[in-house]
Amino acid sequence: MVHIEIDLPEEVWLKGFTHDHPNLLVELHNILVVPNQKVLADVEIRPSGTDWKDEIATFPDVEDVVPLEVPPETGRYRVLSQESRVVSVIVELEILLRYPTRAKNGVVSFETVDQISRIRSLVATLRSRGFRPRIVSLRKEFFRSREPSMTAVQRAMFRDALESGYFDVPRRITLTQLAQKLSRSKSTVSETLAVVERKLAEAAAASTK
Repeated sequence: MVHIEIDLPEEVWLKGFTHDHPNLLVELHNILVVPNQKVLADVEIRPSGTDWKDEIATFPDVEDVVPLEVPPETGRYRVLSQESRVVSVIVELEILLRYPTRAKNGVVSFETVDQISRIRSLVATLRSRGFRPRIVSLRKEFFRSREPSMTAVQRAMFRDALESGYFDVPRRITLTQLAQKLSRSKSTVSETLAVVERKLAEAAAASTK
């Protein structure tokens, strides 16, 4: 498990928004890459009670903002924006994020679980793209003994299911819809995710011993 912080690039709306409101915490609960280099994210702004829709919409990279709650309880939004350089690295290296990720005062903080070699590749790639990643914490023993072993196909399908909201409560996508999206049979998707869920459960059980 590694916890990383990086300064957000200037072109990302979260950079300007959190700099303008340093007292606010923005949590990203889902990040889904959609066609034409766009990103759809469910965000929660704390403390709530203020409608930020119009202000978020003013940033150049933002294309649409949909409130997920009704005023005065606003604080949760679905934001469609242009894909950032940070998200590009995450997608390119097939990194699984642990949600929520958090942004505050121009800095984004996220956690991921992976092999040490892939973590090193992530840090090196971020540095090569002009970022200065800061490792807040790293638990190496997790990778040695508790990481569930997944094939590339299982990892990719799990990531797609996670990003599509299949594991949300309530689910944002059905098994049939997910299978259609992945161009695979419903039985294949069901069996693959069942194997992944078993491996994750076994890893979780091992971590309590």
